[in-house]
Amino acid sequence: MKNKILIFTRFSKKNGIGHLIRSQRLFNLLKKKFNCRFYINKNNVFISNKLNQLENKTLIILDFKIYQKKLILNKNNLFYILFDQNKIKKRNLISINPLNLNADSFFNGPRWFIFPKNFLRAKKKKTFKKKFKIFISQGGTDSNNNLKKIIRSLNINDEKIDKVFVKIPKKNYVKIKHKKISYYYKLNNLFNVLNKTDIAISGCGNFSYEINFFKIPTIYISNEAKEIVRGKKYKTKGIGKFYKINQLNKALAELKFLMNNKKYYNNMVNKRKNMFKKDRLKSIDNLVSAIFKKNEF
Repeated sequence: MKNKILIFTRFSKKNGIGHLIRSQRLFNLLKKKFNCRFYINKNNVFISNKLNQLENKTLIILDFKIYQKKLILNKNNLFYILFDQNKIKKRNLISINPLNLNADSFFNGPRWFIFPKNFLRAKKKKTFKKKFKIFISQGGTDSNNNLKKIIRSLNINDEKIDKVFVKIPKKNYVKIKHKKISYYYKLNNLFNVLNKTDIAISGCGNFSYEINFFKIPTIYISNEAKEIVRGKKYKTKGIGKFYKINQLNKALAELKFLMNNKKYYNNMVNKRKNMFKKDRLKSIDNLVSAIFKKNEF
């Protein structure tokens, strides 16, 4: 019998869909080798009841924005993996923080980020051009309603701008029409869009990692507390400038500077090196296999 895994995640306008996307990728990876079940937007009562019913040794994977300690049951037959948290600590629990760029734990950083499989294909090298294709995103749900402000403030008619690709959370979300703008409600092939993108304007969530995987010079804009910390870390590493939405004029001035300064653009491309290319979809797969093999329950 295959070892059993239960994955729980949640998404909403406020919490975004990054947890859901990661959990879906994880489920698709693990279901090939394990007896895997996937639950979305279940309340705490449902989860507690489900865990209390378990008898066989089972791995529980929780991917939430906010955790309640009472969900981590003291049962010897359960082992937990929790994403994006560091407050709950137990013997039978591992916390994985892919978006934490601090190297204070083995389980932090890009090596644990689950990129789409097709990202491993050959990619175009990012080079300075006469005209630029720009990708704009504020996460899967635009929880702070920043997209409209960015699009309205952007000088679409700038001769340096060739095309603008905008990831929107729902159809007709931004009603500004222009021949240079393409809106994407569902990005079925994120690889193709990012492969032809020259500059990005992004939040500091999951999309920022996927953008950095392609070494795209990026301007980060966010109001989220955790993303502000991450954006400042990006700035420290020299891989993009960070701004809050009330600093939009400065952010767009940075965009103009990127499009007019070849040395600055190329330096931002080269700063990334291979920082965001450590995943290969193996780290978590190997970790889960090791948990069952070593019988760490």
